[in-house]
Amino acid sequence: MTNRVVVIGGGASGLVAAIFAAQNGAKVTILEHRDRVGKKLLMTGNGKCNLTNMNDVHGKYYSSDKNSLDKIYDALARFDARETRKFFKSLGLYTKEKRDGGVYPVSEQAAVVVDVLRSACASLNIRIITECEIEDIMVSKKGGQIRARQYLHKEENQSTVISGNEKKKAQEYLELEQKKVMIDYDRLILATGGRAAANSGSDGSGYQFARSFGHHIVKPLPALVQLQCAGDFFRAIAGVRVQSIVQLYVDGSKVAIQDGELQLTDYGISGIPVFQLSRIAARALYDKKTCEVRINFIPFLAKQDMEQLFKKIENEHYQYKTVQELVAGLVHKKLAAMICKQHKIRSEVTINQIKIQEICSCVEHLADFRVHVTGTNSFESAQVCSGGVSLTEVDETFQSKKCKNVYLVGELLDCDGICGGYNLQWAWTTGAIAGKEAAK
Repeated sequence: MTNRVVVIGGGASGLVAAIFAAQNGAKVTILEHRDRVGKKLLMTGNGKCNLTNMNDVHGKYYSSDKNSLDKIYDALARFDARETRKFFKSLGLYTKEKRDGGVYPVSEQAAVVVDVLRSACASLNIRIITECEIEDIMVSKKGGQIRARQYLHKEENQSTVISGNEKKKAQEYLELEQKKVMIDYDRLILATGGRAAANSGSDGSGYQFARSFGHHIVKPLPALVQLQCAGDFFRAIAGVRVQSIVQLYVDGSKVAIQDGELQLTDYGISGIPVFQLSRIAARALYDKKTCEVRINFIPFLAKQDMEQLFKKIENEHYQYKTVQELVAGLVHKKLAAMICKQHKIRSEVTINQIKIQEICSCVEHLADFRVHVTGTNSFESAQVCSGGVSLTEVDETFQSKKCKNVYLVGELLDCDGICGGYNLQWAWTTGAIAGKEAAK
């Protein structure tokens, strides 16, 4: 008998789950509450879509339950980056690997990825219902029924001539018409995503569905997100980008270190190295712990290089320079001005006008600049969420242990990865495994 599989959510994991279910003989329907599927995919990799990463996955993923990491890596071994590339090639999408291991479509267009997935759905006769809001999910021993409402756009009456605010109000009034939808299913796949980037469709509704099935939700928090920091000097250095080493300290202990291009903003810090640390910082702040970031703005200056610089200053090698000019030889002028201001050194002060120790202190400050983290930016700014449905509550095929015939995939689960294609790989992996299993 053909299984009727319903997938709630038309994102990365939902589309792949639907395709694998249909390829294995299931009759599949996707319910998506936005006006089209795959919207969040269009935003990934700055519009280039970093599909996956060929590097080793170990150490690249987090879960609130450390024992769940084995389950994560086991799943990723069953459907890995090579399988992902093979899958997309079967759909007609060729990929390329970059030096950092990241895999992209050869065109580097996220829109092409969405197109091939939608095309595959069409060729497999997968029914896609967009602008669909789930009202209720009723569960039975052999499946269940979904009650929903679909919003249908009415055509505006072209013979009516109206303008200004009246036209806008009329369009809003005519815009939507509701239609009741009732769908029976044998297997249900929840692929609703978390709460990151809500404008793409991730509104957190999946957590409510999971709770209704008896699941425990680890508190969702923003991840791969900017950090907000204390300090009235950030406006003066906003917009500066600098190669840095960034260390995160929680309650005084170093817990993580990253390097890369740091971006300074008017509220704090951003950039890839900050994103990689943000998950840990968000969870620590939620647990009421103190977070401090220590930045080395001059990682190119080794200890012996710094000592040589100090000797040149001491020997009056740079006596014709102002202190600010000396510091600006090491970092961006905005940073140099900010450091000198913090050390109460005026812009016109020359090296021979102050003590050597004061100048050395400015340089040392650049190598160990400390900021207190007060929070993260919102879910809207985050690329993914940490937290979600505990992996201890699903089996190796991502079927719920709480409710038979229900599968949970993608970001809805308590698993998140670092930047570089790892989160999309988790979406492909969980979707493929659950979709294939649900079709049996």
